[in-house]
Amino acid sequence: MKMHVVPATLPALVTLTLFLGIGSAQAGELRGRVELNDGNPAAVWIEAAGQVPRRDVVITHKAGLLLPYLSIGFVGGTFVLRNDDDTLHNTHLYQRLAYQKEVSQRPLELGATLFNVALPKAGSEVRKPIKPEYRYRDDTGFIEVVCNPHPAEHAFILVFDHPYAAVTARDGTFSIADIPPGVYPVHLWQDRAVRKWNTVEIKDGAPTEVVIGAAEP
Repeated sequence: MKMHVVPATLPALVTLTLFLGIGSAQAGELRGRVELNDGNPAAVWIEAAGQVPRRDVVITHKAGLLLPYLSIGFVGGTFVLRNDDDTLHNTHLYQRLAYQKEVSQRPLELGATLFNVALPKAGSEVRKPIKPEYRYRDDTGFIEVVCNPHPAEHAFILVFDHPYAAVTARDGTFSIADIPPGVYPVHLWQDRAVRKWNTVEIKDGAPTEVVIGAAEP
């Protein structure tokens, strides 16, 4: 016997679509404020799978400073190293290697060199890829940027392979959007040190508000 399939009408398709959508999780948001010790920004992140942004990290020598003081980079993006001063600078990126303290009698003070680029004059620019091995891990940590002829110039970069990280604003506030609902540890980089602050629950389509104290937990 032949069976004939009757095409669904438009109202039926709409009803089916709405029915299937019921109960689907919506992304949430983590937002709040970090109590800043010295006025310098901090970084906040959670570990979760997500699409990695393609974004440049621009580090600039300007008026005797390396700017910005703290950046977040993402695997697959680009380091853009610039000189806006009329003097020779070098941009030296070191990756912290925590395990060296345990395995070496002479651990590197700042870690392993990733790049050491000379920028001889204003307008000089060099671009370098952000590779997967540069991402932050417990044993391969953040990146410190220095100018060897000018020791007062330094900056910091944390690289991630997920999008759930943010640098605080001047007042310590931050926001991380589009987080899948779940329970996550919150990580904090502040004053050249990393710590796990606390665990938070990210809820369906709703913000989770936190205040991270300088001396917590």
